[in-house]
Amino acid sequence: MTEHPNVTLMKNVYAAFTVGDVQKAASYWTPDCVHHYPGRNPLSGSHQGIDSALAFAGRMFELCQGDVQMEILDIGASDDHAFALVSTSYGRGGKSLKDMPFINISRIENGKIAEFWTYPDDQYAVDEFWTD
Repeated sequence: MTEHPNVTLMKNVYAAFTVGDVQKAASYWTPDCVHHYPGRNPLSGSHQGIDSALAFAGRMFELCQGDVQMEILDIGASDDHAFALVSTSYGRGGKSLKDMPFINISRIENGKIAEFWTYPDDQYAVDEFWTD
């Protein structure tokens, strides 16, 4: 059985992102993509367009000084959407967020991510982590 192309797409995005290659990850997004990051913290919001999505990712890596780990636990896709259950760990300024489950959902257009939603298991912990 062959892997759905949108599963391959998501694996490629995570492979690039987990090594900090934000530009490579961005090559899998549409120019007008939207990344929805929930919560009440400095990173929250709907980041519209590739430049805004890149700025979000850059800010996250800057705040964590590269201390970002992601492991795909499960992944699936249809022709228009993909999801990934991801275990994520961050560290910054003496704070840590270890093994936090996130569900990430992507809307796919023409083989690229057009819209991306992030849902952490514990939004309160995520907000506390990102807030000074």
